[in-house]
Amino acid sequence: MVDLFGKKKLDDRILELQAALAKLEDEKEELLRTLEKRDEKMRKLSSANQEANLALKAAEQKAAALTTPTPTAMERCEEQKPKARKLSLREMDLLMERLKACRSPKDDLLVAFYPGLVPEDDTLPSQIKKAASAIKSQRGGIILHSPQLFSLQLIPPFPIQESYSREGSIFALDSLEEMMDTPVLVVSAHAGETFLGVALSREGFEAEEQVDSSVMGKHSKGGWSQKRFERLREEDIKSHLDMVQEKLAEMMGKYKTLLKYAVLSGEESLIRQFAPGIGLPVIERRLERHEERKTKELLEEVYGFTCYRIEI
Repeated sequence: MVDLFGKKKLDDRILELQAALAKLEDEKEELLRTLEKRDEKMRKLSSANQEANLALKAAEQKAAALTTPTPTAMERCEEQKPKARKLSLREMDLLMERLKACRSPKDDLLVAFYPGLVPEDDTLPSQIKKAASAIKSQRGGIILHSPQLFSLQLIPPFPIQESYSREGSIFALDSLEEMMDTPVLVVSAHAGETFLGVALSREGFEAEEQVDSSVMGKHSKGGWSQKRFERLREEDIKSHLDMVQEKLAEMMGKYKTLLKYAVLSGEESLIRQFAPGIGLPVIERRLERHEERKTKELLEEVYGFTCYRIEI
């Protein structure tokens, strides 16, 4: 029988298309499975990346903590150190008035003097000893303690010679008052300008001398040779030093037996040359240079106390 309309070819074509469609459906399913696997892998990679970032951040923080230097003993002491206040002579007088007015029926008002390190004194509360030991002073210190009210530490202008403490119904202030009026020689030595003064108390200078002379300043470029300039300057300084020593000898001849200390400030090279001949215990201080007529400010520095309020 003859296929006049080509039905068989059409049927074969349909079968071919159905087979191609089935193949495409299989490929589609395979691609969908591949896509799901890729998405799952990306989710796992993203989660792993987040975990890795968190671990890295934690490791960086730990490393930073390990590399950050821990505070030294000195730095810890500085953190514990109370704040200082420099008392003027007037402020010191007012403080003494208030201390003298204090009374305690329990005889527990404490005054403690120590020349160097804070003493291992059983009468001193441990908190006070800890705070006081953070304050370094070559002149020692004075602790004033009123239980439940206040604790003060004073750094004196002159060195404390011995360690002792006293408790009572009032503050024992005799030694403190005596220190406030210690007779001293004061020398502020600078090339070409040196002040000499004798203070029998903080009320003023009993004698004073301002030694001025011409001393060449710093060398500048010009006609002077460096060596010649330095030689002439040394001669000027020597001449100035001779004048200072002459005036100093006159003062010491009159007042040496009354004086307890020599308070020296200024240029170290000058101080080293005349200090051995003074014959008094020397206290080296960094005092400001004052005008000749403003000696009161110099006395404020020489006799000034530094006060620390200790919180316990």
